[in-house]
Amino acid sequence: MNTTALAALSGVTAVAIALALGYLARIRIPRPPVGVHTAGDVAVVCVGVVLAPLLDLALPTPVVVTVFGVVLGTAAQFTLAPLLGGRWAWLLAAAAVGTTLALHASPTGVLAATDALLLIAVVGVANLWVQSGMRAAHVAALAAVLAVYDLVATTLTPVTLRFAAEVQGQPFAPQLALTRGALPVSLGLGDLLLLVLFPLAAAKAYGRRAALLAAAVGLAVVSAVSALFATHVLTTGFPLLAALGPLIVAQQLYWRQRCGRERSWAEWHSGAREPAPPPVNPAEAALRATAAPGLPDDCWLAVHDDRVVGVGATPGRARRDARRLGRTPTAVRQR
Repeated sequence: MNTTALAALSGVTAVAIALALGYLARIRIPRPPVGVHTAGDVAVVCVGVVLAPLLDLALPTPVVVTVFGVVLGTAAQFTLAPLLGGRWAWLLAAAAVGTTLALHASPTGVLAATDALLLIAVVGVANLWVQSGMRAAHVAALAAVLAVYDLVATTLTPVTLRFAAEVQGQPFAPQLALTRGALPVSLGLGDLLLLVLFPLAAAKAYGRRAALLAAAVGLAVVSAVSALFATHVLTTGFPLLAALGPLIVAQQLYWRQRCGRERSWAEWHSGAREPAPPPVNPAEAALRATAAPGLPDDCWLAVHDDRVVGVGATPGRARRDARRLGRTPTAVRQR
C-alpha cells in the first residue's frame, strides 16, 4: 500500500479537524433548520448510517450519484453561505458539483473534486449539529452504536467492503479517498464525520483542552491504523470506528466526571469558561429554608416532576412528608 498516501491521510484528517474548529470559533450558521438535537435525532442518524450502504447497493448507479450529489452540494452551500452570502454559495456549490460531474473521465480529477466537496460538507454538517445543540454525550452515544455497527458490517459481513467497491471512482462517493485500487487509502464518511464532530462537541462542552485531546486521539487512531497497513499487518478493510468509538466514549466519561456537566451552546457562545451551575429550584430552596431544626445537611428530598415536594432525614421520611402535603413523589434523592 502507498505509504505516502497513508501518511497524507492523517494530514488531511488534521486539516479537516482544524478547519472545523476554526469555523466553530468564527462562524455562526444562522437559524439552523434542524432545531435542537436530541437523543431521538441521534437514533435517526444511526438508522441513516446503517441503511445508506444497503440502499446504495440496491439502487441503480445514476440514482446513487444523483442523491449523493444533491446531499454534498446542499451541505457545501450552507457551509459556505455565512462566508460568501447565500447567492454566491449556491453558485460555488453548483459549480463544484458540475465540475465533479464533468471530470468523470478523469479518475484523479473526480477523486480530488469529490474529496474537496466532502471536506466542505463534513465541516459544515459537524458545525451545524454542534451549533444546533448536539451534546458531547450525544456524539459519544453515536460513536458507541456505530462502533458496533462498523465491526459487524466490516468484519462479520461484506457490507462495507461491497459498498466501498461499488462507490469507488464514482462522483460524490461518500468516502475521503486518496488512492484507488483493490485496497484504496480512504476514510468512510462516517469515520471522517466522527473524527471531526467529537472535537467540536468537546470544545463546546468542556473547552479547549478537551478539544485538543479529542483531535489528538482521533489522529493517533488514524495514524496507528495507517502504520499497520504500511507494515502489512493489516491487508484488508479495517473497522476504524470499532477502535475510535470506545475512545470517544472514554473521553466523554472522563470529562463529564471532571467537569460535572456540559456547557450549553449559549454558554459557550457567551465565552463562559465553565458550565453555569443548575438553577435553584424555588420549591427546594423554600423547603430547605423551612426544614425542621436539626435536619442534617445530607437529608433526602422527595421529587415530583423535577420539583421538591417533601424532605426528611431518610428516604422513607421524605416520602411520608410528601404524602402528608398531598403529593405523590416519583423519586427520592439526597440533597
